Amino acid sequence: MATRADIAGIAAAAPVAAALPIAALGEPGQESLRRLAALETGKAFEAQVLSRLGNGEFVVGIADTAARMALPEGTRVGEQLSMTLVAREPRPLFVLERPAAQDAAVFSSAARLIAGLLQNSPAAQPPLPGTAPLASSAEALQPAPLASALKDSLAFSGLFYESHVAEWANGARPMAQLLREPQMQGAHVKLPDAVSELRSYQAEAAADGAAQGPVAAMDLDTGRLITQQLDTLEHRSVTWQGELFPGQTMQWEVREDSSGNNSSVPPAERSWQSVLRFELPSLGKLAATLQLRGGHLQLSVQAGSDSAATALRRQAGALADALHAAGLPLDLMTVRHEPG
Repeated sequence: MATRADIAGIAAAAPVAAALPIAALGEPGQESLRRLAALETGKAFEAQVLSRLGNGEFVVGIADTAARMALPEGTRVGEQLSMTLVAREPRPLFVLERPAAQDAAVFSSAARLIAGLLQNSPAAQPPLPGTAPLASSAEALQPAPLASALKDSLAFSGLFYESHVAEWANGARPMAQLLREPQMQGAHVKLPDAVSELRSYQAEAAADGAAQGPVAAMDLDTGRLITQQLDTLEHRSVTWQGELFPGQTMQWEVREDSSGNNSSVPPAERSWQSVLRFELPSLGKLAATLQLRGGHLQLSVQAGSDSAATALRRQAGALADALHAAGLPLDLMTVRHEPG
């Protein structure tokens, strides 16, 4: 930044319009002009901010001269500055070099915590672990209960805890559901204590103008959850891994399509991709990718063997009919063999 210097107490006779973004000040007195004119161009000088004037300018002591200058917002009285004289005509022109400490951003304790977690987090976040099988057995697998179990496993994983707290505060979510979140379970609180603690925090947050959820004690599990929350916000995707039924593992990934500007698209018309990966006793390894947009579905299945791919193609019609009956028309289905 460049700034013109003026002798304290001398008003501007005719401000000069500068070609650079600098502050042009008044004409200095003869004695002070002689002192400033004697300074070496290109040389750095230490200066001190002596006072602030009513018009927002500052009185700065430099080279045994008190000069009036326009300085950046945030400059404090008593601050030490480094200035380099770059021109003496028509008036002294100094380039201000702010100390690095003045330019450094100041972070809150929460921001420093998040930065530390991100710095120490792995490059690839591990999947969210399922706490229990989605169904008690293979025979118990039914579409509606399975969909509900998948939804609950993701919804109460802790990823959306803060938004759930906000819903609870607005009366849109019962406390019993909050108690299912890992953040509440880790606190080992009873229902009355949880309500009291959340109400107290809600009052404090309102007084501070902050809309945040209760802060849990920082441990490894909490740190893992926070980094997963940040990763979800950045990549718009969540990966879950658990058991479809006892002994049958499954991985599920949900990703919002970010190829377009989804902020202007109604929620019902946004594009989502869901990927299921599992290994079945009769079909082997399977991966199913579902692309959903505006109530229309496209399905791509990768089978680990030719026989599995053939068996799936034979059932494609029955699957399309079932999806149509459920109100989800299948626009396209592909099945291919991809050796794993």
